[in-house]
Amino acid sequence: MESLIQENRIEVNYFAKNQFEAIEMAAKPLKEQGFVSDGFVGAVMEREKNFPTGLPTSVGVALPHTEAGYVVNEGISILTLEKPIIFLGMGNPKEEVPVEIIFLLAINNPVKQINVLQTIVTIIQDEKVLQEIKDAENSKTVYNLITQYI
Repeated sequence: MESLIQENRIEVNYFAKNQFEAIEMAAKPLKEQGFVSDGFVGAVMEREKNFPTGLPTSVGVALPHTEAGYVVNEGISILTLEKPIIFLGMGNPKEEVPVEIIFLLAINNPVKQINVLQTIVTIIQDEKVLQEIKDAENSKTVYNLITQYI
């Protein structure tokens, strides 16, 4: 998983008006570095409307993603937000979840996706680490916090 997360795909303290602007920002390094095809952002947004990914953890997290066909090379981008934005709850689409950390997944191997999700779940269950990720002032800090789990 370590190769999936790189410091140059982590943005911290970004201001977004809504979940779709945040997804677009999170996708930017994946697009610029050739990890995803042109339709990726639109497909992630469309999937988010139908299958929301907000998780009501101590610091709200979202795990947007889409079909493997949009993935050229596997990677994950991470975006922390200056102010929480609303995502709908995974498994409970009526629930509004104020999200401050986004893990945007570009994975095309279903087995690897399960392993990645298990690792992310381990990270987000640690309230102290979640808070440290949210409060991080640079991408290197976030990268170092996350790579402890890989």
